[in-house]
Amino acid sequence: MNTEQNLDPHCRFEENNKPEVQEWLKSQAARAEDYFNQIPVRDELRTQFRKLFSLDTVGMPAPREGKYFSAKRRGDQEMAVLYVQEGISGVSRVLIDPNTLSEDKTTTLTGWYPSRDGRLLAYSLSKAGNDKDDVRVMDVVSGRDLPDHIPDDFYPGFQAWAIDGSGFWYTQHDPTIPISESTFEAKLHQRVYYHVLGTDYRNDPLVFGETLDKEDFPGASVSRDGRYLLIGVAGHDKQNGREWSEVYLRDLTTPQEGFVRIVERRPGTKGYGMMHRGTLYIVTNENAPRWHVMQIDIEDALQKKGAPQVCIPEGKGTLEEIALVADKLFAVYFEDVHSVIRQYDLRGNFVREFPLPTLGSAGGFSYEREGDELFYSFNSFAVPFSIYRIELAMGDSSLFARMEAGFDTDILATEQVWYSSKDGTRVPMFLIHKKGLERNSNNPTVLYGYGGFDISLTPSFMKSIVPFLERGGLFVIANLRGGGEFGKEWHEGGMQKNKQNVFDDFVAAVRWLIDTGYTCREKLAIEGGSNGGLLTMTTITQNPDLVAAAIASVPVTDMLRYHLFFGGVHWVPDYGHPDDPDMRAYLLGYSPYHNVRNGEKYPAVLIMTSDSDDRVHPMHAYKMAARLQEANASAKPIFLRVELKAGHGGASAISKLVNELADMWSFVFDQLGVVK
Repeated sequence: MNTEQNLDPHCRFEENNKPEVQEWLKSQAARAEDYFNQIPVRDELRTQFRKLFSLDTVGMPAPREGKYFSAKRRGDQEMAVLYVQEGISGVSRVLIDPNTLSEDKTTTLTGWYPSRDGRLLAYSLSKAGNDKDDVRVMDVVSGRDLPDHIPDDFYPGFQAWAIDGSGFWYTQHDPTIPISESTFEAKLHQRVYYHVLGTDYRNDPLVFGETLDKEDFPGASVSRDGRYLLIGVAGHDKQNGREWSEVYLRDLTTPQEGFVRIVERRPGTKGYGMMHRGTLYIVTNENAPRWHVMQIDIEDALQKKGAPQVCIPEGKGTLEEIALVADKLFAVYFEDVHSVIRQYDLRGNFVREFPLPTLGSAGGFSYEREGDELFYSFNSFAVPFSIYRIELAMGDSSLFARMEAGFDTDILATEQVWYSSKDGTRVPMFLIHKKGLERNSNNPTVLYGYGGFDISLTPSFMKSIVPFLERGGLFVIANLRGGGEFGKEWHEGGMQKNKQNVFDDFVAAVRWLIDTGYTCREKLAIEGGSNGGLLTMTTITQNPDLVAAAIASVPVTDMLRYHLFFGGVHWVPDYGHPDDPDMRAYLLGYSPYHNVRNGEKYPAVLIMTSDSDDRVHPMHAYKMAARLQEANASAKPIFLRVELKAGHGGASAISKLVNELADMWSFVFDQLGVVK
């Protein structure tokens, strides 16, 4: 195990603007570009990706009293444009075109929120495609912005419109708490404020949160009749890092009564509330590891009469999402790593299950609370992003819109397999490849994983892997512990001092692929982003001879200092707190940056990050690249690629995304010897 001596030889990378850091980054960019330039297939890949992404996209409609808002992109555009239309078959009109907002296509539309009647639109813009965006307001009829503007200084986040459109609730860092560049706390100390249209935002009153800790995060919603304000708060216990949730209610007609706490914090329990027709619905994992729905009359809740009762009990699958529309309740479950949609009445009585085209991912409900329709999305490995519409009166679900695939999906074959991890736990994974793939122990293979934060890896349509599949590649997605695929226990099985289970699950997947004859070490690469970047970098530091290559996008690599940057403290529930001596020792035991060994022979590595990432500070990528480059004793290259003026999601403009993908897959093709 590593010691506390000389732990941070590259701490200078925590200050991006230092001249020496900028010079180093320039040299890294030049070195990577020289490498990519000598790969013959790079231009061919760029051309193919450009063709794949030069197709029209469709976006989920948001209905508002006869108006429909949606974001769509023509194939020749860099970014999606926000449209509005009158009626389901009306002619679309442009509201916001991000393609015109900056010459270099780095200003992005990060969110949009129509008022209940569709007359007004709140929307957010980011100057670098990252999490730092402002809030603006538009008159939908004229298409002109109102004077109202919440600047990005304190990371504002729109929450809910007042029912008459006279104002809105939003969250932001408490302006009375100073922030400095060195503290990286601009995302923290979040409170709920209310803005009245036409007034100076600097006078907006604080509505909720003055006693919250800096890491706690509140969110607001309002009942359809405008009478009740619901506040949900997410946080974690300072002693053990376990997550908790609270729910507060306030009757806005009697503001002197203040907020009433409806759901008490219980470490290890999460949940949220939704109001509909005088009832508060609480979706929670309390006493239900795979989640269930509780309900209580709003007035009874405010007066502390009784307790919430079970509306929809815990089922076989993990409850992912619900929608409350008129007299119906819709729920999405995740069963054996695919989606199921079920309909209930408002008391939780089962009505029916909706058929889906194949095993895939569904959800993303869009609707009006008292509307007559509901939209949901569906996609799978061989089914492009599709939008379905349910007409409540008829009860039928029909295809509303579908994106073009851009290639012949009939060539694809997918299968789900299960394998045993180090401790015997059965873990599922998906194999995606061309039909007719042989088990010849020589197939170029990329294994992708994440394993954290209760996030599930679901079947989805991925244009980015098409060139690899067409050339005989095998793409594999492992559903590791730490994710949300099987509820609370699966998540907790890969967090804090169980984190090693995630790495063991991933290594076991590699060995299964080799042992069953799909591939061999020389033809196998691993890939992951963010927490998945931590996964790939830990995998190679613990097992340097396991694979031929590794790709880490916007990775977390310094586990002793992750909590000091931006919102990193929110990751404590999953990782544990580095200031806890016992937890610090565990983190140090696997932290990739601290476990690179001088003279070790590492596989080829490509680390990709963005210079404006304010979710995972790019210093993680910089430190890891520098440490690997100085320590590596193999002939395999270690590269760092930095996307400029971009955030955690990487490039926003299609042309930049195409270049990003061409570089990454050129690296894979080169290192695995993929034949054109």
